[in-house]
Amino acid sequence: MSGLKRLLRSVFLVDLAKGLLLTLRYTPKPAFTFQYPAERRPVAPRFRGVLRLQVDPETGAQTCIVCDQCAKACPDDLIALGGHREPGQKIKILDYFDFNLSRCSFCGLCSEVCPTKPIKALIMSEDYELGSYSRATQILRVDEMYDGLPIEPYSR
Repeated sequence: MSGLKRLLRSVFLVDLAKGLLLTLRYTPKPAFTFQYPAERRPVAPRFRGVLRLQVDPETGAQTCIVCDQCAKACPDDLIALGGHREPGQKIKILDYFDFNLSRCSFCGLCSEVCPTKPIKALIMSEDYELGSYSRATQILRVDEMYDGLPIEPYSR
């Protein structure tokens, strides 16, 4: 009985018909496409992109207190920072902040341990365009790290 059933299934191409019906069920749906260089794809709320430094939106002052916790928390040892204390000031002033983007695993540990409140000094931004043609451009310096840098539009 099962041999006859198998023969009829292969003669009438039942499996092929099932596959075609499955394909036809998804065909009427419209395509979900972004015109990439012109349209940026929206990212998830907890997306982890390039590491960025933030400033106080009201005063424009730096929020990094040079506590070095981000460098200690980084499992790949990619962050180097340093600062100095001005006479009569309680907090340090950031002198340099170097971040090696080429080896980053985007784990987000550096931004999680940042103790500054209410504005975090380090955030993982929504930037996902990380391509470059040289290794030297993958090392971000302090002036390249501030959030809110304009996104360069694609051009040929």
